[in-house]
Amino acid sequence: RRYVPGQANNIYIFPGVGLGALVSETAEVTDEMFLAAARTLAGLVEPEDLEVGRIYPALTKIREVSLRIAAAVAEVAHRSGLARATRPADLIEDIRGRMFQPVYRDCA
Repeated sequence: RRYVPGQANNIYIFPGVGLGALVSETAEVTDEMFLAAARTLAGLVEPEDLEVGRIYPALTKIREVSLRIAAAVAEVAHRSGLARATRPADLIEDIRGRMFQPVYRDCA
């Protein structure tokens, strides 16, 4: 079997952890938050990814992956009492609304 390595920390884990920490206004980033991020990432790997040799989700899904990891991290922050922000009723939609959306315009 052939596996294609990826950059779990820099591409997948850190952006989601950072986003989750920002939206929850957590006082600290804990090992439990990183564990939640890793478990979330592992849960997002689909059989189709493994079939083509990927051990992480396709990069075309990176925004959704970051969103899900951020929600997992924020959830830990709220549950553990480290969050300074109030937990929104719909955590996923709150985070989605805060995500940067790049817009490129023709400069010509």
